[in-house]
Amino acid sequence: MIVGRSGPVRVTSVHDLEPGWPWIARLYRGAPAIEWRSVSTRRSPLLARLPGPHLGRIRAALEIRRILARNQTDLLVSHGPYTSYYVEALGRARRRKVPHLAFAFNFTDIPSGYRLDAMRRAFAHTDRFTVYSHMERQLYAETLGISIDRFVFSRWGVGSPLPIPGPRTVPNPYVAAIGGEARDYATLCKAARRLPRVRFVLVVRPHSLDGLEVPENVEVHVNLPWNDAWSLVLHAEAALVPLRSNRTPNGHVTIVGGMHLGKAQVITNSAGIRDYAENEKTALLVPPHDPVALADAVERLFDDRVLRERLGRAAQSFAAEYCNEAVTVETFRQQLLKLTGRNR
Repeated sequence: MIVGRSGPVRVTSVHDLEPGWPWIARLYRGAPAIEWRSVSTRRSPLLARLPGPHLGRIRAALEIRRILARNQTDLLVSHGPYTSYYVEALGRARRRKVPHLAFAFNFTDIPSGYRLDAMRRAFAHTDRFTVYSHMERQLYAETLGISIDRFVFSRWGVGSPLPIPGPRTVPNPYVAAIGGEARDYATLCKAARRLPRVRFVLVVRPHSLDGLEVPENVEVHVNLPWNDAWSLVLHAEAALVPLRSNRTPNGHVTIVGGMHLGKAQVITNSAGIRDYAENEKTALLVPPHDPVALADAVERLFDDRVLRERLGRAAQSFAAEYCNEAVTVETFRQQLLKLTGRNR
């Protein structure tokens, strides 16, 4: 803990964005003042030619080691579990007087075997984690063998995903599903077969539909640009977020984005999304792996404009109050105060 140092708090943020963590720095207006430094995990042109998904994170962790050796920061903030792991295991090892905040700590798939053992050893020294659901606090505390008190819940807080909407590109009414984290597109395809009159538009990753027979009424796009994907959601009759289990802590980005756009959504009823969606109030929730229930909910929204508008308005109001950028900035500010010992 840094106690007694005057002047701005020196924050070093480690992530895969360029040129930094700009919107947090731009919106932060709290006390104490901050001097920001960004370390990117993006791979250099030379490293990009080499195999291995974590080379950029390893390079960033070694840069953190140099920053700590020179006493150039008061708080480390890492983004995502794998970046946080390398920062802790390679960058912060032996120099743990500087506190470490693991921000946006969310797994799609929790590692196992030797990877999990290594993470348990490393994360035992991490001061604080921020997670996006209450369910994850318990899940990660138990999985990593860490006190649940170190896990801070904060809803995914961002602005609208689509400041400038693109034009409508699908002429007829349709429903849309986007995203690739822990999705269950197999169940969605089965539901689509039950609704041949409904057009489904998907924006997925290259592997999302591997091994699936896609029905004729499903239009597939792969890795569309951000604005194009969200414009498809905006112009859809409803948005769908099919998740792979009732314990899946993913889909927050897509769910909150749809809420900000005022979309009625059909979402798999998972413990990981209950901090956001309430059945019949801000969305329609359906059981996992149930194509009949999914098809029924889609058809209900597709045919009922009044229901779509009611759910969309309620979801948009919820996101405006509980899932905005100010929520994320305040979560960061509170953790900064606690971890650095600074007064307000």
